[in-house]
Amino acid sequence: MSINSIIECIRNYIVTFPQLKDGCLLVDILGNKPIEYVVETVPCDPIYKRYVDGDCQKQFLFIFASREYFGEEVTQNIANLGFYEDFALWIEENNREGILPDLGDGRSAVSLEVLTGGYAFSAESDTARYQTQLRLIYEED
Repeated sequence: MSINSIIECIRNYIVTFPQLKDGCLLVDILGNKPIEYVVETVPCDPIYKRYVDGDCQKQFLFIFASREYFGEEVTQNIANLGFYEDFALWIEENNREGILPDLGDGRSAVSLEVLTGGYAFSAESDTARYQTQLRLIYEED
């Protein structure tokens, strides 16, 4: 039996976001041309909460980012930020409805939350990297 990696499960979940444009959802590397998306791992303590009986909840931190068109055109920059607002609302609604990433056998997602609002992380002359950080809480057998 093969267990999917958590980042692969998260990627499979995020590709279902209805507003994902005709870009490519990569893992741990973002290209230079818009429009592309990436999920990247973030180092963290994997234990989120430890219980007296030794059981624990685990966490997986990651960034969802994109390369977008960017510049002095205000409407484009507003649209970029609006995409991230819509993404955060989608995550929150799915979390409330119990629609979470399928982590495969032996693991179950408890919650997925947005830790930071979307923002322009770095900008060049006509493109920018926008990103948001998220946390997946899960339990493992």
